[in-house]
Amino acid sequence: MKPVLQLLTERSCACALVVLVVLWSPPTLAEPVGALAEREMRTLATDFPGRMAGTDQERAAADHLAGRLSDFGYQPELVPFPARYSFHPMGAGHARERAGTSHNVIAERPGRSDRVIIVGAHYDTAVARSLAQAEAGIGGPELQGVDDNASGVGVILELAARLAEEKPEHTIRFIAFGAEETGLLGARHAVSLMSAQERERVLLMINIDSILTGDRLYVHAGPATYAADAGNGRARDRVLALADELGMAVATNPGLNPEYPAGTGCCSDQMAFDEAGIPVISMEATNWRLGDLDGYQQTEISEAFPAGETWHNAQLDRIEYLEAHLPGERLSERPAEVVTLLLAFLREIAGLADEP
Repeated sequence: MKPVLQLLTERSCACALVVLVVLWSPPTLAEPVGALAEREMRTLATDFPGRMAGTDQERAAADHLAGRLSDFGYQPELVPFPARYSFHPMGAGHARERAGTSHNVIAERPGRSDRVIIVGAHYDTAVARSLAQAEAGIGGPELQGVDDNASGVGVILELAARLAEEKPEHTIRFIAFGAEETGLLGARHAVSLMSAQERERVLLMINIDSILTGDRLYVHAGPATYAADAGNGRARDRVLALADELGMAVATNPGLNPEYPAGTGCCSDQMAFDEAGIPVISMEATNWRLGDLDGYQQTEISEAFPAGETWHNAQLDRIEYLEAHLPGERLSERPAEVVTLLLAFLREIAGLADEP
């Protein structure tokens, strides 16, 4: 597959310079950038805690997200798929299969070409895989999942709202994935429904996951597609350049751990697309210079964050706790930064018209 920016250059009616220059105009929403993302993040986290794969609460969250996309003028689709995972009540060797139905929530802003850009974030929260995890508050019905990943969902909802009346050259497809925490099941199902021709038409998949707790923002390419063609790192590099122009501190994996090549990320929904040969970028907040240098430790170990992370922890990944212990106005500032950056990038690569 050709690198994304090369394809965009070839397929757009605009000249190559348009691909390299930010086409930025003020957002159409009256409220400040990031306000809608923060509000949607808070609503999803507090009104729908315990959004575990295949549960009634996850379905309620999916219905809520579909309703919000409808409010913005989209015609969302809920796509069901089986969600199965193993529960180990007594530890290893005592697995019990749990099964249900999860849903991807999909909405599109149609473009004039047959090319597609996918913007995704998972809306489910972690399940408790054992009694020990449940007793420790890892996963389960009390987990708000603010950082992981109501924060990413808030971003895609604001992007959808701000682009709802635009006229892009290339279709922008928003997907709120279910069942990410049980093996990227929603993303893998979305990929499985694509024919080879449909996969070829996807210029780029953009994933947003966990943008609050981590010390700094990162953007990565996919390890498989980047290894196959270094040109697939151009989208990552363009986002880094845009961040610099906008005065934002955004980095990429420095490659200090040889298991995670420099400039690439892992372990969220973008992996399903990357493994299928679709170019990806992923945005997250963490700290790739701490712990095992693998991006799992999000911040320095402290009294507030004893493991240097909030992943899946019902006591830590909640609104009140993060507001009290993260620096500054993190719950407002990070969504605003990510929306600003990705909106600029999407306006550029999607070939958006100057006027909506």
